[in-house]
Amino acid sequence: MASREYLVDVAAYQPSSMNAYHKAGAKGMIVKLTEGTWYKSPVALAQIKSAHANHMYVDAYHYAEFGHSVSQAKAEGKAFVQRAKYVGISKKRFLGCDWEVGSGNNVNGSKSANTKAILAFMDVCAKAGYKVLLYSGASLLRNNIDTKQIVKKYGTCIWVASYPTDLAYKPDFNYFPSMNGVAIWQFCDNWKGLGVDGNISLIDLHKDSAGKKVTKPAEKPKPKPEKKTGVVYAPIINRNPKWMIQLMDSNGHYTGKYIKTNTRWKYFDVKSIKGIK
Repeated sequence: MASREYLVDVAAYQPSSMNAYHKAGAKGMIVKLTEGTWYKSPVALAQIKSAHANHMYVDAYHYAEFGHSVSQAKAEGKAFVQRAKYVGISKKRFLGCDWEVGSGNNVNGSKSANTKAILAFMDVCAKAGYKVLLYSGASLLRNNIDTKQIVKKYGTCIWVASYPTDLAYKPDFNYFPSMNGVAIWQFCDNWKGLGVDGNISLIDLHKDSAGKKVTKPAEKPKPKPEKKTGVVYAPIINRNPKWMIQLMDSNGHYTGKYIKTNTRWKYFDVKSIKGIK
């Protein structure tokens, strides 16, 4: 099934050739392109070329250093998108934000501030036409990021890391880090002894809707209630043609205004006040 594919994520620590990973059953590769605004992986182009030669799907990720800074997040997002375009990442594929502890990334901002910065980064990628992912460890996703806001905006886009064991050949779903919006589970960091992270997709990553903005259909305007128009007769009261009928406001209070009896009036709506129509 397309929703259960093995993927490897690679950086400069991994070899340029993807042959071994492809032979082991990996259908896709998520390649590290950038970090902060200063780093570009020197082996990414060779890794992408090898993945394509092995008929593997190629997504990409960026190692965040923006912490909870929205302005820095936007700057890093622009640098990442620029690099993704340069190396030829297809607009059908994903750009991921790797937001975790390490390399100067400050995870100690408030949950709200962290989330705003992450969304600012993802927005840059989405506006460039890419699908988006958010990568982090299960603990940070639960405690430091408002994933509800992420999923609300971008649907099932969470790439969660949680290792029951370092070495694994397949994921043990008895240890799946249950949370909403998970698209990919990184279940080990030494898949089949190949020294690479093992990931498995939980959704069909190839659908156009995956990782894109969730837009609610426009609500149809509610039809306005029909006006109960008609004509009403103000009758003669107490056989006195000079009798006046005092008017009430919508709360049932007399207004000090009157209409004559023995007259006809056009009305536009009907209301009951104190049980009287």
